[in-house]
Amino acid sequence: MKKRYAIIAALLSVLCSCGSKEVTNADALTKPAVASVVSQVVGIGKIEPENSIIQLSAPVNGIVVSILKSENDTVSAGTPIIELDSRLEEAKVTQLTAELNTQLNQLKADEAGLGEYEAKCSNAVSELQCLQRLLGKGAETQQVVDDANTNLKTLQSNLKRLQAGIAASRSRVAQSQAALNTALIERDQKTIKSPVAGKILELTTLAGSSVDTKQSVVQISPLGRTIAICEIDELFADKVAVGQKAWIRNVGSTDTLSAGVVYTAFSFLKKKSLFTDQAGEKEDRRVRTVKIMLDQPDKLLLNARVECVIDISGNLKK
Repeated sequence: MKKRYAIIAALLSVLCSCGSKEVTNADALTKPAVASVVSQVVGIGKIEPENSIIQLSAPVNGIVVSILKSENDTVSAGTPIIELDSRLEEAKVTQLTAELNTQLNQLKADEAGLGEYEAKCSNAVSELQCLQRLLGKGAETQQVVDDANTNLKTLQSNLKRLQAGIAASRSRVAQSQAALNTALIERDQKTIKSPVAGKILELTTLAGSSVDTKQSVVQISPLGRTIAICEIDELFADKVAVGQKAWIRNVGSTDTLSAGVVYTAFSFLKKKSLFTDQAGEKEDRRVRTVKIMLDQPDKLLLNARVECVIDISGNLKK
């Protein structure tokens, strides 16, 4: 009898246990899931001048004879930085300058002679008209009038020839001036100058070295504000907007180096380009390029790799 009661008690215990599990599972199904809200997105970026670092190359091939500036020097637009060997160009400028001066002096002499002939022609015309009046009164002979007419025609012919010579001289002067201007440009190309006001970051050549037009010899940071340019993964790209606050920190760190505001967000996605693990890396993910204007960039080095944290909470509330 006791054994029978024990079996019944065990069965009741099992039934109660199953009922408890069913209630627990039902509660789990009906209980709403708590979704995690993302308020910040992080992208990898780098620090740059607002107008980008300028890679300056030589306009022509040549040999470096003098380096006029050093790294970290501040330069203005047009400041000479590197001089290439320009002895041949200097000689050409000197030669063409001498030729041009000779032609200018000859042109001045021809123009003075032209004025003299113009005065003679004017006098010859007046003299012929006077003789023709006297001939009409019988006070002069036809031979004298004919001689005056022949003299006038000779002067006029010489005047035309002189005018044509002056026109040719002026053409030669213009050609020589153009040749000299070209020589001056060629000579000036032997001096590498800064195209903007800024700071020299790096010089990659030495005196005596050969440089060509495909070789970057100077890096210049233009004067102006400093920005962080970063790439946001396409998963959160549409959450980023102009005007959002941002913070800059070292990769893997939580310390803020500078704060800023998003001022440009590109309207298209592209492949990652700022940083990749290796050349030719295949990457299916796309990114959106974002530019952040920094408030206090003094602690940041140009080209430094950083993390850009962007606050998107305001965008999510909308």
